[in-house]
Amino acid sequence: MLKDIVKVLVGAVITEMGWNIWLLAENMTPVKFMGLEFGFASIMAAVLVNFALLIVFVYYAWFWKGKKKEEQRETPLI
Repeated sequence: MLKDIVKVLVGAVITEMGWNIWLLAENMTPVKFMGLEFGFASIMAAVLVNFALLIVFVYYAWFWKGKKKEEQRETPLI
């Protein structure tokens, strides 16, 4: 269930990153949105953060297996 939600978030992160890259490629900075001004540095920071989130989300959604049942149980102390 949680992995399916993360797969949807992967799409949202890719969309936002694409939007930010498009703004940079079209040289449309600075952009004012809801009273906040986004310049080159803030959009580049957003692209880098989105890229890091994308790596973490893709790893979790498709490659992470989790702990096995045997590893989750605590071993008794002898």
